[in-house]
Amino acid sequence: NYFINEPDKPAEGEQVKLVNPELFQSINPGFVILLTPLVVGVWMFLRKRKKEPQFGGKLVLAMLFTGLSAVCMIGAVVVNNNGLIKASPWWLIASYGIITIGELCLSPVGLYLVSKLSPPRLTALMMGGWFVSTALGNKMSGVLAATWDNYHNKWYYFGLNALLAFTAAIVLLFVVKWLNNIITKRV
Repeated sequence: NYFINEPDKPAEGEQVKLVNPELFQSINPGFVILLTPLVVGVWMFLRKRKKEPQFGGKLVLAMLFTGLSAVCMIGAVVVNNNGLIKASPWWLIASYGIITIGELCLSPVGLYLVSKLSPPRLTALMMGGWFVSTALGNKMSGVLAATWDNYHNKWYYFGLNALLAFTAAIVLLFVVKWLNNIITKRV
């Protein structure tokens, strides 16, 4: 039997508490509501000290937080023996919290830049382009998720996610000065 050696298998007659997986869909929106004042407060604190990152720096931070959320899930894989032991939901909650901070670094900055840098007669079209790019990113995320079963060691799956996010952060680091110059000239 596959489950004989599973350490967290309940004893005969022991009650098992199950959580419906769809409840986890409310974690990210909840974190958006809870963490937005915190992220805004950090930006205000840094702005007063003249240390707030410019737009490009916030994009780099967004990618770093995205990569860190995948690293958090690597921790879950390692601690839970590649899924042989049931993982605590706190790993997923922590990963959602980290990626939400990244989302809060990216989304407002992206929307602001699209609205300010677009020619006035094309602003609505460019906003649509922003949302199409978000949709394409979600589609690519789904394509990557479809490969889940191809990874015997789930560490590699989350490692690939982390590698892609950290690579994007490094690419952004190389263009951040150029990007910030364009933005400050146009805004």
